[in-house]
Amino acid sequence: MKNFGPSGANSDSLVVVLTFSGGGTRAAALAYGVLEVLRDTRITWGGAERSLLDEVDVISSVSGGSLPAAYYGLFGDRIFEDFPEKVLYKNIQGNLIKQLLFPRTNFRLLSPFFTRTDIMAMRFGREFFEEKTFADLCAAGRRPFLIINATDIAPGTRFEFTQDQFDHLYSDLGSFPIGYAVAASAAFPGAFPPLTLRNYERGADYGLPEWERAALAAEEPDSWTYDHARSLAHYGQRGRPFIHLTDGGVADNLGLLPVIQVLRQSLGNDSDIPAGYFKGVEKFLIITVNAETSVDRGWDAKESPLGFIKTLLAAGTTPLSNFTRAEVEYIRLLLRSYELRGLLDCGGTDANGNKPSGPDCRFVEVSFAGIENPDERQVLDSLHTSFKLEREQVDLLRAAAAQILAGHKGFQEFVSELQTAGKP
Repeated sequence: MKNFGPSGANSDSLVVVLTFSGGGTRAAALAYGVLEVLRDTRITWGGAERSLLDEVDVISSVSGGSLPAAYYGLFGDRIFEDFPEKVLYKNIQGNLIKQLLFPRTNFRLLSPFFTRTDIMAMRFGREFFEEKTFADLCAAGRRPFLIINATDIAPGTRFEFTQDQFDHLYSDLGSFPIGYAVAASAAFPGAFPPLTLRNYERGADYGLPEWERAALAAEEPDSWTYDHARSLAHYGQRGRPFIHLTDGGVADNLGLLPVIQVLRQSLGNDSDIPAGYFKGVEKFLIITVNAETSVDRGWDAKESPLGFIKTLLAAGTTPLSNFTRAEVEYIRLLLRSYELRGLLDCGGTDANGNKPSGPDCRFVEVSFAGIENPDERQVLDSLHTSFKLEREQVDLLRAAAAQILAGHKGFQEFVSELQTAGKP
């Protein structure tokens, strides 16, 4: 599943990457609101007028954010016609519970090979994604390149639904249902069991990619590339005929890791890199939708020790939140560094033989911290991260995305520069 080349509505010189976080319908609605803003943002690039959404090259998603990511990847602008009624306004959680109480479903659940996650995957595929597979996604013949992220629970590493990842299972991604990939990405531990994939016996034609062989041969333990190569090579070891996938947020709740890996040349000059390895880039924009909650639980107001459940909740969510903040700050530093200017080849040298300084790189985080009014921010923070929100709450999140981007200095400057560049 390779990314497609530039077209009349998408160029290689302007690269836009979106990452959608986990967080149930709350995350899906916030991400959808960002897509609405990008659709309505008109720019001029390469001598042609278009929307900023037309220039999106990659979407990396996790859990709830995988719903709008996969829907847009499959159906394009149709998402603005039916996605709210079809997905966002639906009581997904309640419908799943009703099906679990249905006798025939309970009978199937007696099998150890059929779980609540299978039920969710089947509903997603039937109700949202029209039983489409990744082959259908590829057949659409357009960008963006879609990366749906889950977590391989045994080693605790990120697992992405791309052909490059499936090559390491000696499997074909094309026949895999989109609904199952989104369900794996959203299989919150405890509520939904891991989704199981088959790791097939390798045939005679199997071989590691060149970048992976080179990284393993270099044996640099401190290298991220080496660590990533080792984690992928483990799929070829005996004794792992099955892979168990859980919520992508366990490994990376923002979906930023694949973007960081590409920027660090983690996958070398492989031809499967989204957007043609970002060659000839003049402007580069990353927008991360972060639906993380920061509500004060009020625990410090009481002298009594916290109970088991509250302690377990803090132990499970606090490290993830800390990693999220570190991840955001890291990619900001990466984009500011001279290293990135070298990673992104702008092509050739100037008249004096000097290499250009590199593309204009921007990072935009869409989070509730961007809401200035503290009362509005508290209301948004208090919304549940389940797959059930009221219609008014969904619309509030959609409007919040527009408000955050309207007040984001970096985003507005980036858009203004694109609009100015198109003027005679």
